[in-house]
Amino acid sequence: MNKTSLPDRIRDLDRRKFLKSGSLLTLVSLVLPQQLFSRTAPTPAALAGGGCDPTSDDILGPYYLPGSPVTTLVAQPNEPGDRLYISGTVLSSDCVTPVPGATIEVWQANDAAVYDTSAAFNLRATFSSDANGAYAFETIMPGPYLNGAQYRPKHIHFRVNKPAFPELITQLYFEGDPYIPADPWASQPDAAQRIIPLVALGGGEQEGVFDIVLDGQTSIKPNRFGTDGDLLPVHPNPMRELCNIHFNVFHPARVSIHIADLNGRVLITLLDEAKTQGRYTTQWDGRDVAGGNVSAGTYLCLFQMDGRAVKAQRIVRE
Repeated sequence: MNKTSLPDRIRDLDRRKFLKSGSLLTLVSLVLPQQLFSRTAPTPAALAGGGCDPTSDDILGPYYLPGSPVTTLVAQPNEPGDRLYISGTVLSSDCVTPVPGATIEVWQANDAAVYDTSAAFNLRATFSSDANGAYAFETIMPGPYLNGAQYRPKHIHFRVNKPAFPELITQLYFEGDPYIPADPWASQPDAAQRIIPLVALGGGEQEGVFDIVLDGQTSIKPNRFGTDGDLLPVHPNPMRELCNIHFNVFHPARVSIHIADLNGRVLITLLDEAKTQGRYTTQWDGRDVAGGNVSAGTYLCLFQMDGRAVKAQRIVRE
């Protein structure tokens, strides 16, 4: 249900004018006309009462900042890049019942694939779904950026909150992006529902629909990727002389990177220091703490934050 196609006819509304006027409204007063949004019919499973799969979660990423401005104009008019209009409906797990008043935060990279983490809150916004569960915003198409040894596909981050529903942290991707198949997160099978088609409106503008289905569980549902940090795939792996270890830190913390054997015995600590929010890289040259080369075999890269295990990854030494 999350992945929908636009109808053959594009709405005659001037979305640009609407969204720019909507950016001046407060979170409480934001009211979106229902005719602005394209909707598909409920799925057969939903009509039968079977519901559908909730929108799957995704990595938080290292560039989230709380307190973004209340606006639907995510990208200012002078922001370089192709204009992009995203609209949709926030739904309950039956794929039919709209969820009004859901708080939606979005953030993204600019056209040059750079995130702004300054107090200007560039390309960041907070808004809410209206009485019919509808939402819309105007932005630009983000650029793909190099993350470790490979490019991340173009994406927009979403953080959705509504009382009685678990928090949803996820990302929106776009059909035809060549970097999706190799991306550790966009290539997840359940991410397919978040890879949407876009319709060209002319003049370098595009439009897409992204319906968000919230989980019906009322209990806390942790994000499977965690909200502390993440360890990216080690490269190269298998390794011979040197491997690169890329990791993301989502909030300031003391970060440790250890190499251990399969029994968990630490052979060497590559890093143990305070880090701010961001992306980092360290390397392992195949040596232990005494400077000797470890034998061929399988080892563990252990990623810890503030003394807590966040993620482990196997490294094969040839």
